[in-house]
Amino acid sequence: MRSVNESAHNASSRASKLLVVGLFVAPVVLTVLVLASPWFRSVRAAQIQRNEQLLQAVESGEIEQVRRVLTGGAVVNARTRSGLTALSIAVIRGYDEIALLLIAKGASLDARDKSGDRENRTPGNSPVHYAAIYGRTRVLQAMLDKGVSPNLRDRNGRTLLMMAAENGHRDTVRLLLQRGANPTAQSALGDTALDAAKRSGDPEILRLIQEHLKATKAPGH
Repeated sequence: MRSVNESAHNASSRASKLLVVGLFVAPVVLTVLVLASPWFRSVRAAQIQRNEQLLQAVESGEIEQVRRVLTGGAVVNARTRSGLTALSIAVIRGYDEIALLLIAKGASLDARDKSGDRENRTPGNSPVHYAAIYGRTRVLQAMLDKGVSPNLRDRNGRTLLMMAAENGHRDTVRLLLQRGANPTAQSALGDTALDAAKRSGDPEILRLIQEHLKATKAPGH
């Protein structure tokens, strides 16, 4: 009687183990079969094509084509081989309306490109960094409204204010100061926004930062 019970128990145990293994193996096998199927390759190729169309539309500044491609299923965070997203391209090229459209469609504000140092695992630039570097004040304002910190730094510890100041973008500097950017923050090399302003050679930017520093040191601040 015991041997019969033991045999039944062993059979049940083996069946349970096979069931557990099957639950883990079956999804993996199914995934491999799907990825290898002509159907999946066709779907993937179509998606890649839509993403390329989006990048091309952004590059050429065709906002209506951007809308059509997004409606057709292009991924809003499509990237180039160098890691630039559609939003980064729009910011760099100065297509503010396209950039604002992409932000409204949920484009990532923190997507980093490949301009960083891979060996030292330092990230590249994001669309926010490019907005400060190129002085896209309207776009940067929309990004700040989405919760981006006005004190965001790049891989070298430079703040958005430093980037905007060094590149001579008065309105962007003014915006960042109004939104709480810290002009006393230091980069990895010890530079401040005031140093960046001096390098720009723009007396108005230098004045803006100096006056802000005086105001924040005044009693009551």
